[in-house]
Amino acid sequence: MNILLLLFIAHCLADFYLQKHSWIMDKVANHERSIGLFYHVLTHVFLTGFTLFTIFSFTFSWTWLALLAVIIISHYAIDIWKTYQTFKLTYYLVDQLSHLLILCAVSYWITSAYPDINGLFSAYESILIWTAGLIFIANPMAITVMVTIMPLRQTLHEQDNSISATPSKDGHHMGIIERLLVMTCVASGFVVIPGLLFFGKLYYRLQEDMLKENVLHRRYVVLGSSVSFISAICVGLMIQLFG
Repeated sequence: MNILLLLFIAHCLADFYLQKHSWIMDKVANHERSIGLFYHVLTHVFLTGFTLFTIFSFTFSWTWLALLAVIIISHYAIDIWKTYQTFKLTYYLVDQLSHLLILCAVSYWITSAYPDINGLFSAYESILIWTAGLIFIANPMAITVMVTIMPLRQTLHEQDNSISATPSKDGHHMGIIERLLVMTCVASGFVVIPGLLFFGKLYYRLQEDMLKENVLHRRYVVLGSSVSFISAICVGLMIQLFG
């Protein structure tokens, strides 16, 4: 569990916080020849390499080097595949779940081969769970929500050019604050507050004239809010159970 959390944190930081938008666009344009892909993979090499080095008590070994190679090569291959796909939720989920499965396999192998290593981080388990939850619920879930509602957003833009084809930065930041608040409340045992926030937000938003007149816009708001709140509630429950 602790090993997986450490590798998951490193993955989220490299994929969702340190990866520039220009790198993503370059990957889409140039695929395996992309310099953006090279920079992105190099970021993973440093972060994942340091994480594995820490897991193995800052001792060099061919084992952690081989595990790093497995993670990086598989990540590189998955990302190349992803560059040939469209920006759809299905491909996005396959991409991220594939990365997660590799991390789970590596973590399981380390825990099985070196059972004492996992115990080294047992004192920090609660901190790792909270850190992983906070990191995941911010940018990774913001992008997940965006990919989920993007088809509706593009349809709204086609109907009305005054509506931007992409969500606003204000909405992005408000969504993060919203999820962090909900996650913290649920993890702390205050499960009623997120429910009040969710229904209060929907009631307030659905009173807007634009939403009253456009059923597609109502679906957009309800879907985005539901995915955002449900994800934060689920992460909060996991923190409450395991943290």
